[in-house]
Amino acid sequence: MRTATIPLPGRRSAASPPPPSPDGFTIAAVKPLAGLCVASLVLASVSFPPLGVWPAVFLCMTPWLAAVGASRHAPRVYLLSFLWGLAFFLLNMRWMYEATGLGYAALSVYQALYFPLAACPIRHMVRRRGWPLGIAFPMIWIGGEMLRAVVISGFPWFFLAHPLHGVLSLIQISDVTGAYGVSFVAAAINGALADLLFARLQPGGEDHALPARKPHVRRARIGAIFASTTLLLTLGYGVFRLQQTTISRGPKVAVVQGDFVMAVDGEETPDEEKRKLYMAMLDAAAVEKPDLYVLPETPWIMYLNAEMRDFRPEWRGSFATLRRFAMQRQAHLVTGNASMVQTPHDLLAKERRYNSATVFRPDGGEPQRYDKVHLVYFGETVPFRFGRFRFLYFALNRLMPFSDGGEVEYSLFPGEERFRTFELKRSADDDKSYHFGIPICYEDVMPYVARRFTAGASKEKQADFLINISNDGWFGRGTQQPQHLATCVFRAVENRVGIARAVNTGISAFVDPDGRVHHRVVGDNGKTWPRQCGFAVAEIGVDSRLSWYSRYGDWFGWLCVVAGVLLYVDYWIARAQALREA
Repeated sequence: MRTATIPLPGRRSAASPPPPSPDGFTIAAVKPLAGLCVASLVLASVSFPPLGVWPAVFLCMTPWLAAVGASRHAPRVYLLSFLWGLAFFLLNMRWMYEATGLGYAALSVYQALYFPLAACPIRHMVRRRGWPLGIAFPMIWIGGEMLRAVVISGFPWFFLAHPLHGVLSLIQISDVTGAYGVSFVAAAINGALADLLFARLQPGGEDHALPARKPHVRRARIGAIFASTTLLLTLGYGVFRLQQTTISRGPKVAVVQGDFVMAVDGEETPDEEKRKLYMAMLDAAAVEKPDLYVLPETPWIMYLNAEMRDFRPEWRGSFATLRRFAMQRQAHLVTGNASMVQTPHDLLAKERRYNSATVFRPDGGEPQRYDKVHLVYFGETVPFRFGRFRFLYFALNRLMPFSDGGEVEYSLFPGEERFRTFELKRSADDDKSYHFGIPICYEDVMPYVARRFTAGASKEKQADFLINISNDGWFGRGTQQPQHLATCVFRAVENRVGIARAVNTGISAFVDPDGRVHHRVVGDNGKTWPRQCGFAVAEIGVDSRLSWYSRYGDWFGWLCVVAGVLLYVDYWIARAQALREA
């Protein structure tokens, strides 16, 4: 096998031979490069829920890394990297098409851009600097995951950590590093396997003594040692955490799940029918005497804030029914709803609408309310609504399906009271009280939201557990629901809080502070998803620990961002030097 070559960036005369490739072999043809990317696409797709073949996540990026390191032509592998990323998101995020075809396409394109952006420094470090991919790849890739979680409002979906949500011994490290630490382990193993592949394909066959082969074998060993050490330390920490006895059983909570698919141009089920079904399920759950009942986000359309509920008889009736239920059962009741406040003297808007969670108390007093803080772009709000770029808002708003061609300003306002918590006592005679927060919809996906509910700015634990209410009926009955649950698991482990989820179309369940999922809502046919209505009652897990992550947040993710930026800077420095020498 002849040692192949790779050109350095910069100009070079046609007669001068290209320098030898640090990897000892190249792939010039498009078909094998595309085949490697397709292999990564297939392995990555089967690793994520709902298929959930989680061992595949330790291998899914290896074929792509081989293509990045072996491709003779950098632009070619960058284009293929973008295309396989685009295919992955279009395939595995197709549930978003149910709600917004334009948003589905735009978000897929945006997220796919991270693949060639990551391929550039990866290629530089392995080919020019000779770094083990077992070390370079996790730093670069996790830096990209961190940016995906915060840029343009953030969409932390499809992290390498997420297929591992059920491997409890691996995900405990999340209470220190966030989900990024688990992704780091998976990425390191992928990179180490790519290092071993490069060493295997190096000219010289099995003879490790050949001078041309020695550096590649050494690099593979370093990558393997680093990945193995990282994996063993993570597993050791996970076993240690799982053996601790800090989780106790807290209040008894009932989560109620409907199965009503939503649509932009109308709903399949009338509100009155929904209301009757939800109230029937609440009555059925009352047999187990929960301390807290939870309905999903927007179980039916209702405004429950004092300024609006008297505008329509059905809203007034819903308010009276829910308050009476809480008083009769001597329990708290949480429901999602809309809120609107008239602001006639406000120069920005004459009314402010919110996505809210309302907490009815057993004493029958005025219910408390949390208004969602983290709004989803284009689903709940259109950017640039106010300020000098308002012209962009009008253009974007016209494209949105909820705006009726731009005639309707459907954008909500974020909550002004930030991440407030609520107090719950099991009974009037019980001196012990619990505090809980209510992340609404995709707020349970955003790492910073759960952290702010749990610890806030005080760095003291202010929430004993979280209640997630969501309406996933906008996405049909596809793959979104199990993906959403898998992502939510990491919020529980990161902050050591139990989470109870009440989700329209599912999956409603309980998550313990160690990530164990239990008491999923089960339908009459014994299945948990899809097409299930029902309820589940369980004592929610309460953990006495305040995690490192709750205190210090995404320090590990940002550290990887800094490392990735430094590697990018090194790439541009090397490129500039090559241009000067040409």
